[in-house]
Amino acid sequence: MSRLSVVHPLLFLLCLLFFNVARPQNQQARADSALIAGYLMQAEGADADTAIRLYNTAIRAAEKRLRDGGSKPYKDAVTRKLIRARLGLGLIYYNRIEYSKALEFYRSALKEAGEVGDDALEAESYFNIAEVYLEQSQFKNAMDFYNLSLSGYEKIKDNLSQFWCYTGMGIVQKQCGNFKDAVEFYDKALQKARSSGLSYEEAICYNNLGNVHRKTGDFAKAMESYQKALDVFRKLNDETAISDCLNNIGNLYIDSGDPFRALEYYRQSLKLAEQVKDEYRLIIRYKNLAGAYTELRDYDNAGLYLEDALRLAEKSGDKSFLASCNMQFGKLHEAKNDFIIASAFFRKSVNLYAAIDALPEQSEALVELANSLLSQNLVDEAISTGGEALLIAEATGSLKGRLDASLCLSRCYEKDGNSSQAFHYLKSATALKDSIYTAEKYRTIEEIEAGFAKSELKKENEALIQNSLLQKQALRTKNIILLLLGISLLMGVALIWMVYRRINEAKHMAGVIRQQSEEKIGQLNEDLILKERELTSKTIFINQKNQLLGKLIGELDELKKSEVSAQSIQHLQVQLRQELAPNAWKEFEVQFNEVHPGFQSRLLENYPELTPAERRLCSFIRLDMNTREISSLSGQSIKSIEVARTRIRKKLGVPHEQNLTNFIAVI
Repeated sequence: MSRLSVVHPLLFLLCLLFFNVARPQNQQARADSALIAGYLMQAEGADADTAIRLYNTAIRAAEKRLRDGGSKPYKDAVTRKLIRARLGLGLIYYNRIEYSKALEFYRSALKEAGEVGDDALEAESYFNIAEVYLEQSQFKNAMDFYNLSLSGYEKIKDNLSQFWCYTGMGIVQKQCGNFKDAVEFYDKALQKARSSGLSYEEAICYNNLGNVHRKTGDFAKAMESYQKALDVFRKLNDETAISDCLNNIGNLYIDSGDPFRALEYYRQSLKLAEQVKDEYRLIIRYKNLAGAYTELRDYDNAGLYLEDALRLAEKSGDKSFLASCNMQFGKLHEAKNDFIIASAFFRKSVNLYAAIDALPEQSEALVELANSLLSQNLVDEAISTGGEALLIAEATGSLKGRLDASLCLSRCYEKDGNSSQAFHYLKSATALKDSIYTAEKYRTIEEIEAGFAKSELKKENEALIQNSLLQKQALRTKNIILLLLGISLLMGVALIWMVYRRINEAKHMAGVIRQQSEEKIGQLNEDLILKERELTSKTIFINQKNQLLGKLIGELDELKKSEVSAQSIQHLQVQLRQELAPNAWKEFEVQFNEVHPGFQSRLLENYPELTPAERRLCSFIRLDMNTREISSLSGQSIKSIEVARTRIRKKLGVPHEQNLTNFIAVI
């Protein structure tokens, strides 16, 4: 045998072995890929815990297939599924406020997206990382990653994702107090939404623009923006977005000094947030409710909501949330006149806001701290703190922040005895107040100005004039209030008198009606008693008559035995028997129906199978008459009546153990 003859069979066997091995491996690879895709699809519609388990299973399966090797297209396809699983896990941990875990998965997804050169997945990873940094108030990092994400989405011309990048950048700028830049980014996002016909995204822009307008003190524009957003969210039935918008409107009412209205919106917002179990939003809702209750002096409820907010904020590790909760605790203790404790909370809040460069909130916290220091007579420190708050508010362009800081400084300098500086900041606050609030709602600035004018009667002629005007206005207001109170009192007295008179008239009328009813009932009772007496008398009369007739019939039986014609006597007996029961029943029936109206008709309606004779017997039983009395009255024998009672019991469905008389009595 030649060497070629041996080699050829060996080559054939090797080829066969190769194809038999390669084919199952290719089939297994396709099956694994389909299995990973199935895990991802199931995870998208599952609850959080189930989704985590499915995503982790998909990740393990994908990593195993990558270790086993394969062609580059196959490995890239598996890597994309792996990235999707990591992004899905990151989103779950993001929603759970576990930002460190979310960031870990997002960074892994970013690295793998770069390796396969997938621009869309890379841009999505950049965006998700930016979102985490935003929630952690790391604004510079957030801005950098939003820009990277925007570049990626511009490259692939994804308008929707570009919209979300601009929106995120607007939020960053708003948080940093760069309100002008925030409006520019929101306008760009709004253009993307309008050009693509994205109504929901357009509403998101309006909601965010409302927040900027509120921060700058333009309450009219803020409410207009919120209303536009809320209309769209309600049409789409997006509970999370509705909750956000309602919460923002509540904030607007808090800023405008109406905690009652704010509380109404906060409660609606909280209810929706609790339904979707969104811990991120629950922190905000609890904190805002605590603020509203604090202003309403309901300190117990305020403390309970603040504890819930702080617990979730500590879990999230978000410095912005922690700063906000600390500031609210400071306000609560300040309302209780615990100024030392309040100052400690305000200081902690200032430091946390400073650490994350949240300038508007830092300015607000500084104003609260300055007011608390002033209440402790630490005037110099209060002036320094209030001045720092004013500088930050001026840098951010916040009218509301400048107003609060100016009012604070005016009070500080007034307490320090520096009238000129107090008046300077008071005038500044008045100008700011006129551009933010309406004169009918707010009197705080005027009261401070009046107090200042009283202390400067000799030095400031302008302050004297202003004080005089304010006093006249106050007097007119007082007179109007007194007049309204007097009118209200008179109307109240008149109303009470009218109500008292109506009540007395109603009582009198009720007494008359009751008396008439009692008289009518008494008359009816008397008539009924009379009818019963007549019926009894008639029954006795009929009974006596029948007894007499029966006796006569018996005597005639004796006469038949004598010489008198038996045929004539028999004829007489027949006539007497014919007259015995019918005539008695006719007279009896009239009297019975007057005393027991409707009894015969109910019998006929409910038990139509009863014969007239049986219904007549039922009437006798209704009068509680025994068999012998009925026999005497009806002219029938006792045995016939007993047989008739048995038939009646059967037709009425009355069992033998039940009393027939009692059954008929309730018909």
